[in-house]
Amino acid sequence: MPVNIGVKWGKNSYDVEVDTSGVGLDLKTQLFSLTGVPPERIKLMGLKGGKQLTDDIPLADCGLEDIAAKKKKLMMMGSTAEVIKAPEKEITFVEDLPEEEQEAATMANFSPGLTNLGNTCYMNATIQCLYAVPELRSILNDASAAGGGTPASAPAPGGGTALANATRDLFNEIKNSNAAVTPFRFLALLRQLFPQFAQVGQGGVYSQQDAEECWSSILQTLCREVPAIDKLFGLRLKMSLKNELTGETREEVKREYNFKCNITINVNHLSEGFRVALDEEREYGGEIFKGHNRVCELPPWLNVQMVRFFWKMPGANDPADATGQKAKILRAVTFPVLLDMYEHCTDEYKAALDPARAAKIKKEEADAEARLRADPRARLAAEAADAAARELEEKEKEKAAAAGGESGGELAMDVDSSGIEPGTRPTGFYELHAVLTHKGRSADSGHYVAWVRNKDDSWTEFDDHQPNPKKLDDILALKGGGDHHMGYLLMYKAQYI
Repeated sequence: MPVNIGVKWGKNSYDVEVDTSGVGLDLKTQLFSLTGVPPERIKLMGLKGGKQLTDDIPLADCGLEDIAAKKKKLMMMGSTAEVIKAPEKEITFVEDLPEEEQEAATMANFSPGLTNLGNTCYMNATIQCLYAVPELRSILNDASAAGGGTPASAPAPGGGTALANATRDLFNEIKNSNAAVTPFRFLALLRQLFPQFAQVGQGGVYSQQDAEECWSSILQTLCREVPAIDKLFGLRLKMSLKNELTGETREEVKREYNFKCNITINVNHLSEGFRVALDEEREYGGEIFKGHNRVCELPPWLNVQMVRFFWKMPGANDPADATGQKAKILRAVTFPVLLDMYEHCTDEYKAALDPARAAKIKKEEADAEARLRADPRARLAAEAADAAARELEEKEKEKAAAAGGESGGELAMDVDSSGIEPGTRPTGFYELHAVLTHKGRSADSGHYVAWVRNKDDSWTEFDDHQPNPKKLDDILALKGGGDHHMGYLLMYKAQYI
């Protein structure tokens, strides 16, 4: 005999017609069709005698007629959410692993550190920053490095080839290792080629060295040995000078591997330090020439040196035999994640960058608009704009082909309207990928650490053998201004379009 009963589930109430000739599973199935709660999760409170609604209990024994007559409601409990299943495999915590397996497990997400071999943090930090350049690793693996580029006047003639090969082998060891790497061979070759890194201090302990000197020594050696590496890091500066008295001018183009940021009392940001460093004053034949430097070619990877160390000459109150000392500038200088080098370029190079910069900015604006208008109509509009842009590019190709006496159909499909493969046009924009920092008040002491960007845009701090995960906010805090780690060398990767 059917009866109508009320069922309350959370904030919802239901009137259910129940056939009392059935069993508990029949009622559960009805409630499942109304609420979506699976039958095995349904519990009903308020049945006669506090009975549980099991699957096989006869509904005639549950007092449903009496409940319906008194217009009482049953209270239903149960969730539609999926039940959390127990893991199929037993969870093993890192703390429970043997010591050697613990280290391997913690290194799973990033490359290993480098063992400190006695005040070699300057070298370890340099290697970690250079290892962050995948193109460098690839070039070293592909190149024979047998060019004999080391000059005969070098401390160890021909040793540059051995250092390049040792760098390649060390990079491969870092890539394949799950534990901290000990760079014995590399350090020995570095000290053989550059004896200043073998200086010994009091107690027979190797002295701390300047990371920038180590960086420049390694990089310039690699550039001499492998020309492709020179193209990877070398930038060209055009120096333009003028004598105000005679009107005589001088110009010179030079190749550099570090772009300097001079720090003065008025410098608060990286670009301000660039402007100071690019100003030039030289003496030729007793005459003073003043002017500036401008970039006439940017590299795929830009190394920036924040000039924090300088030679402090002895003062009037110092002893007569004082020789001065290397001091450190602690001033806070902020640096951006996205660096724009456009304002520091020559007018000719700016003109060469303009088309790619315009295309980059246009693309970013389209992407931003698409994100803001994340609906079908906006997507259709963006697609229409892209189609119109492609049509315009095709017309430009046809015009260019007609002007050059060629048919548009002979143009390669992977070449844009500028005649250059996509992804190869420099824009003047750079993205921060590594930071080498120094903590302390003297270049001859303190501690160097590398901070490297990972593929997923997270960051890792390499404190010798110990890698530590970091966030972008931690990197931006390396601007200086105290005794904390502060940026000394920055590595930026070019953005192409």
